[in-house]
Amino acid sequence: MQSITARLAVRAQGRTPSPIRELVPLMKIPGIISLGGGYPNPETFVFSDVEVRFKSGAAIRLTGKGLTEASQYGASDGSPAMRQTLVEWHKHKDDVVLADNELVVLNGSQEGLFIMAYLFLDPDDTVVVSEPDYPGALSAFGAFAKGTVSIPLDGHGLDTTELGLRLAGLTEAGQKLPKFVYCVPNGHNPGGVALSLERRKELVALCERYDLLILEDDPYQLVRLEDGPMRPTLQSLAPERVVRLDSFSKIFAPGLRLGYASGPAEAMRQFVLFKQASNLHTSSFAQALLSEFMRTAGYDGFRTEIAKSCVLYRKNRDAMVAAARELLPKSVSFNVPTEGMFIWFELPEGCDAKRMIELDTRTDLVIAVPGSAFSTRGGLRNCLRASFSMVTPEEIREGMVRMARMLDKEQRRAKV
Repeated sequence: MQSITARLAVRAQGRTPSPIRELVPLMKIPGIISLGGGYPNPETFVFSDVEVRFKSGAAIRLTGKGLTEASQYGASDGSPAMRQTLVEWHKHKDDVVLADNELVVLNGSQEGLFIMAYLFLDPDDTVVVSEPDYPGALSAFGAFAKGTVSIPLDGHGLDTTELGLRLAGLTEAGQKLPKFVYCVPNGHNPGGVALSLERRKELVALCERYDLLILEDDPYQLVRLEDGPMRPTLQSLAPERVVRLDSFSKIFAPGLRLGYASGPAEAMRQFVLFKQASNLHTSSFAQALLSEFMRTAGYDGFRTEIAKSCVLYRKNRDAMVAAARELLPKSVSFNVPTEGMFIWFELPEGCDAKRMIELDTRTDLVIAVPGSAFSTRGGLRNCLRASFSMVTPEEIREGMVRMARMLDKEQRRAKV
């Protein structure tokens, strides 16, 4: 297997660590007198104590040394307390044991998408993505490389048979292979589908055959809308070639901007070097809040809180599915998601969802995202994504009434 360093984009090669940032671990030595880092004196901090109460009745309080550490600069890979918590959480959640140098705390998993693109993509590189795919990822990748290898998405996730054919074709033609495969294995945004177990294994086998990295972006893993065991992560199947992104935005609080990357130590070292040059580290305060909450609730307790949220999302999903089946034409197709917050609707051929939304939203007062926003090929014009996360079942039903009215207008336009 080719090393991580050999895969780096030209811009990321030969980077050296910040000499000041590298002193941070030394500053933790008991009895040390630090004349190094330009840290503000804690005597100047404005907080005396901070208490946060949760809906469960639990509360956490930051004071003294803990509050000082939460208010101060921190290590680029994350605070020691947060990192230890995440190592334990990852084992609890995925049964994957991470070493200390295999994890970096991020400003949300979106930062991980940008870092991955910055580190590995030269202008003439490509990335394997699905069609449709998450615009935030497409934007991050497109900032550094304009090419994609777009693979269809169906009810079982990324079409690995098609991926195999495309990779074989590139190889036979002597063309450059993609730098990595981007995959959202659960609750795909916008597709609302999960990668089947069979395809997870096939994807890993293909990446091993062609020596490709996998970027596993999994923000909806725990937003579960059905009972039953979770599918294994791609990381658990091929830890040596998977960089995994986990997010707390969908299961804790998106405004805190907390996520983490995990994977081979060589890759995580490159993530740290990026953060040293960009934002130094993720908010110490946000890390302290999450770490203390997880410590107070316990990992099983946190899972219980997440499961409570999933009851609401499941109820909303069921309401949207029922209303769509009742109110939309039979010519409209969709999959029923098992995780996540979205349903992907395919409208009759000839319909243009972007045109429909632009012309009719102001009068019919319902909005969804046109499929063309998720396409790398300028296609998917007859598709749209609807989210059920922020509305009530009653609003969902009324939304489908209005969507049916808009669709009727659009079908008549399409016949002209």
